[in-house]
Amino acid sequence: MRKPPHADPSATARERSPRGGRQRDPAADRAILESTLALLGEGRSFADLSMDLVAQRAGVARATVYRRWRNKEELVLAALGSLDLPVPSLDGLPLREKLVTLVDQLRHRGQDTPLHRLIGGLLGEAVRRPQLVERFEDTVLAARREALTRALRDGVDSGELRPDLDLDDAVEILVGPMAARLILRQRPLESAAFAETIVDFFLNGTRANRAGPGPGPAPQHRPPP
Repeated sequence: MRKPPHADPSATARERSPRGGRQRDPAADRAILESTLALLGEGRSFADLSMDLVAQRAGVARATVYRRWRNKEELVLAALGSLDLPVPSLDGLPLREKLVTLVDQLRHRGQDTPLHRLIGGLLGEAVRRPQLVERFEDTVLAARREALTRALRDGVDSGELRPDLDLDDAVEILVGPMAARLILRQRPLESAAFAETIVDFFLNGTRANRAGPGPGPAPQHRPPP
């Protein structure tokens, strides 16, 4: 009986087909993902997108697309994930700086970028296809949410944050204002100042020791003339 070939330990999921053991062509992967993004970027809705259209735009066979992604939902999620930025290194940073770094990265990935424009279309599908948005959170957003959760957990363990802090709610509180500003209100940001404001408001309500360090004094408002 013929033995199977020795597996390359460096091979990743992106290099091998999820539906078999054949080596995947990275050039075909890129062509398919870029074609998916191009079609969505041209205003084609999720409902109108099809695997056949993607294959035609990418110049590959329909079977080539299906060997990599079983359905349109998986393909769209993979295409959106290919635009995301890697989670930055937070080693050695104090808690506040960790949180500001992670929240502010939402600004870099969430305004005037292809991902930003396509997320708006994805949110438009939320009512008809809530499972698509849920899978987007579970795949594309998972690493960033985990980084925030880990930073918050470290803050609880170090005694900087309240021991009863709900980490899931805390992540929503930190991410929500930036998402609303950039995606719903379409108001761009030029610096990290908004991220710092979000984090400082958050820390004011969640520090284990309220007397501890926090943001600077509130600005003095002049009375109206």
